[in-house]
Amino acid sequence: MTADCPHCPGAISPYNLNEDEATIAGGRELFHQPCKACPPFSTQEQGLCSTCQHLRLRHLVSCVPLPNRRKFLFHLYPDRKENATVDCPCCRLIQHMVSQAFGENPLSDLMPEDWSLSLFLSSEYSKSYNTVADIYLQFKDGDEGMSNMWIGDIHVADVGKIQTDISSVGEQINWPRLRAAINKCTTDHIGCKSDGNANLPQGFRLVDVARRCIVETSDVDFVALSYVWGKDTRASLLTATRKTIEAYKKEGGLVASDMPQTIEDAMNACTKLGTNYLWADRLCIIQDDPEDKMHQIMAMNDIYESASLVLVSAYGDSMDFGIDGVSRSRSVTQHHIDVSGLRLTNLVRESAEDPLSLWQTRGWTYQEAVCAKRLLHFTNTRAYYECQTSTYYEDMYNPEAEIDEFTTYGVRLDGEDLVFDAFERHLANYSSRKLSFPSDVYNAFIGIANLLYGPNYNQLFFYGLPKIDFDRALRWHAWNGVNSIQRAESSTLTCPSWSWASAMIQGEQVRYQDMAFYGTLTLWTAKTSDPERWEVLNLQAGTKVDENWETNMTIAIGAGCFRISPIEKLLRSSDRITVHERFCARWSNYDSFCRESIPNPGEPRLQDPATGIMGLGYIHTIAQAAFFRLGQRKASQYGVGILDANDQIIGELCGGLTKFQEEALNPENKSHEHEFVAISLSGFHIRPYTGEERTTKNYVDKEGANLDAIPIVNVLLIERKNDLAYRKELGWVYMRDWAVAARCWRSVVLG
Repeated sequence: MTADCPHCPGAISPYNLNEDEATIAGGRELFHQPCKACPPFSTQEQGLCSTCQHLRLRHLVSCVPLPNRRKFLFHLYPDRKENATVDCPCCRLIQHMVSQAFGENPLSDLMPEDWSLSLFLSSEYSKSYNTVADIYLQFKDGDEGMSNMWIGDIHVADVGKIQTDISSVGEQINWPRLRAAINKCTTDHIGCKSDGNANLPQGFRLVDVARRCIVETSDVDFVALSYVWGKDTRASLLTATRKTIEAYKKEGGLVASDMPQTIEDAMNACTKLGTNYLWADRLCIIQDDPEDKMHQIMAMNDIYESASLVLVSAYGDSMDFGIDGVSRSRSVTQHHIDVSGLRLTNLVRESAEDPLSLWQTRGWTYQEAVCAKRLLHFTNTRAYYECQTSTYYEDMYNPEAEIDEFTTYGVRLDGEDLVFDAFERHLANYSSRKLSFPSDVYNAFIGIANLLYGPNYNQLFFYGLPKIDFDRALRWHAWNGVNSIQRAESSTLTCPSWSWASAMIQGEQVRYQDMAFYGTLTLWTAKTSDPERWEVLNLQAGTKVDENWETNMTIAIGAGCFRISPIEKLLRSSDRITVHERFCARWSNYDSFCRESIPNPGEPRLQDPATGIMGLGYIHTIAQAAFFRLGQRKASQYGVGILDANDQIIGELCGGLTKFQEEALNPENKSHEHEFVAISLSGFHIRPYTGEERTTKNYVDKEGANLDAIPIVNVLLIERKNDLAYRKELGWVYMRDWAVAARCWRSVVLG
C-alpha cells in the first residue's frame, strides 16, 4: 500500500471475516506490487476512472494465484457508488448489471446507508483462458452485520484467445446458434432419437403454420408447445371447441389478431426453425368435448415423445404473455468491454425467484418436459436447448454442459434399477408443483405413469398408485405437513386418504424414505366395475422386492406378523443362507410366496359390514393392529416418536408433521392411544452414524452376524369414523418392539 494512495483504504474487504489485519494489508499490496508480466498501463488509452485503474484487473486475473485473490472482495467505486463515472467502460458495465438486477431505481433508494458493490474473482484463469467474476452488493443488515447479495457475474477472457464471432444474447433470439445445436443433436445423439413406439391418438390435430389452420394428420414432423395457460386475458382468444373447430380447419381460420400471443410466437419460432407443424393443446384438443379431451390426455406421453422438439415458454403468467425475443425485444442483454487486453462480458442468468417464472412451478408442464426428448427453453433473458445428454445455451459464454441428474427431466436415470425408483423421483418433483384445477391431479401425471409402467393406465394404476408396486407406493409421506391430509371427494374427483393425491391437492410435496423394502404383510382388495367381484390390488406377478426379503419374511413370521404361519420348519434355523435356500426351494419368487402365505381377506361383506357403505376409492384388508401413544423424540425437537407402554420410543412418524405435531403433542392428548396397522416390511440401512440400535434393535443369523439392515414394520396411523378408516400419517416400528406389543387382527376399510 502506498502511503498517499487515496483508494487503498476502502479498496478491499476480507471474503472470510476471520482474516487478520496482516492478510488485509497484504491484499492492498496487490494494487501496487511491481509485475514484469503485466504490460504498461495507459489510463488515457483505456478510458478508465481512477478507481478502476487502481484495481489492476489484468494483474489480479492473470498473475495473482487463485488462493490469494479469493481471500478478498474488491470494492468497485466505493465512494461514488451509483454515481459512477459514466465515461468509464467498467463502471458502465457494472451499472448495466445493477439496472438489470434492480431496475432503474437508484440503489440509494433501496438499500440502507452503508452499502457497496464488490468484485469476487472466483475461478482459475490459466485453465481455460477465462474466469468468472461475481458482483456482490454488500450492505449492513441491522444487528446481523454485513450481508452479501449476488448481483451477477462477468466473463473475463484474454482478447487474443477468444473467438471473434462468438455469439451473445441480444434483444432478439440468436436462431442460427440454436439451429446448430438442434442439428448437432439430431445428427449425433442416438439417445435423443424417438424409439418409434409412441402411438399418436386417433383424430390427432396440428396447426399448419403456413396455412394458419388446423389439420388432422399424424405422419409429419411436428413441434409441440409447453406453456402456462393462466387466465384468458381476452374473451376473443382462439380456443378449439365443438363450435369453432370446423372454422379453424379452413385456410386462414386461425386469425392472428385473436391468437394467444404465446402460441403466435411459437408459430413464428417454427418458421425460424424450418418446421411447419405445431401442436398446442388449446387449439388441437376440443376443450368442451370430454371424450376427445380424455382420449388426448391418455396419450400425452405419446404426443410429447413423438414431437421432434418441444418449445418451452418458460416465462409468463398466461397464454397471451408471449415469448421474449420473438414478438418483443428482451430487456436483459449482454454488453462487452475491452480493458487491458481483457474482454469483459456480463453473463445472462434467470432470476431465482421471479414471480413470472411460472412454467417450472406447474404440474402439467413437468409432465410435458419428462415426456419430451428435446426441449428448447425460452426465458425472459435467453434461450437454451436441452436434450437427453447436454444443454446448449444461446450465448457461447455458457459452454455446452452435461445434464445434471438432479435437474434433468429424464424418464429413467442411471442407478434407478427399479421402475419405482424413477416413479418416486418424478412424484416428488411433480407434487412440488401446482395445479390450477385439483381435478387434474391424476391426469397431469398419466403421461409419466405410462412411460414408466406401460400404456394401460386404467388397468395398471389405482388412484395414482401402480398396482405392481402398490405396497411400496403406499409408504408416501408429506414433506412439510403444514396441512392436514384427509380424503377429498367431489363430483369430479376422489382422493382417498391413502393416495398421495390427497396430499398434493393440499399443497404438500410427497416423498419416500430411503429404506430397503421386503414386501407386504397384508392384501388389499377393492371393488371392481362388477359389484360382485373384488380385486386384490397388491398381488401382481412381477412385483420386485429387495435382497434378503426371505430372511426378513422369516423374522416377521416368527414375530407373529402373519395370521397363519406357512413355514414352521424354516423357523428352526435363522442362518441366512439356509433360509434363502429353503425359500427358493419352496417358492420360486415373491409373488408365489404371497399367494400361498398371506390369506386373502375373502368376501369383504362377510368380514365387515362397513364395506356395504364404501364409496369410490375405498380399499379393504384384515391387518394386524396395535395401539400406541405418541411423544417427542428425545434426540431432537423435530419429529414425533411412537411410544410403548413404558414410554420408550420404538419408532416414529415419517416426514414433516408441522400440523399434526401440534395436535399429537398437546398435553391434553398425552395419554391418547392411536391405532396403527401393519402394512409391510422394510429395513433401515446401517450407516456410520447409526447408534446403539444397530445391535439392540437388529437381528442376527446363526453365525451371530448382524443383518445389513435393521428390520422394521411400516405402519399407518389411522382414524375411524362411522366404521370407516382414514389414513392420518405414515410411521414405522422396530420389528423387535412390534413383536412384543399387544396386537390384534382388525378389518380395515380405508378411504
